Amino acid sequence: MEAEQIVRTYGDMVYRIALGYVRNKEDAEDVYGETFLRLFKKERHFESDEHIKAWLIRVTINCSKQALMDRPMYDELNEEIEAGEERGISQEEKIDVWDAVAKLKPDYRTAVELYYMQSLSVKQIAEIMEKPENTVKSLLMRAREMLKQSLE
Repeated sequence: MEAEQIVRTYGDMVYRIALGYVRNKEDAEDVYGETFLRLFKKERHFESDEHIKAWLIRVTINCSKQALMDRPMYDELNEEIEAGEERGISQEEKIDVWDAVAKLKPDYRTAVELYYMQSLSVKQIAEIMEKPENTVKSLLMRAREMLKQSLE
């Protein structure tokens, strides 16, 4: 896959993951740039598109964590929600869900984003997060409970 195609295919995913961690647009853009810089800085061989995706997710998470450690305090999430309705969910409901997800601790947030927004399996998430599958299942279960309470 060519560099330009990789950015077009995975750019939104990288940005959303970064934004979920760093919680502001400027830092998310920095993480986005750093992630793709690392990808293209040296020749890499990937076995498949899924391998590229998994590598990008892992590097995005690592760069995001580094960005958080490099700044003195966390900022509030200022993500803009796309206009319109999807699957019968109003704009207000989408904002409420995003706010609730953004307030989750990083491991819970990452598991939710990878499972629901990136449609990855528990096994894939476990590999990316470097955690046992049962831990990922527990993270998802607890995150669902927290989101349910938060949204009620």
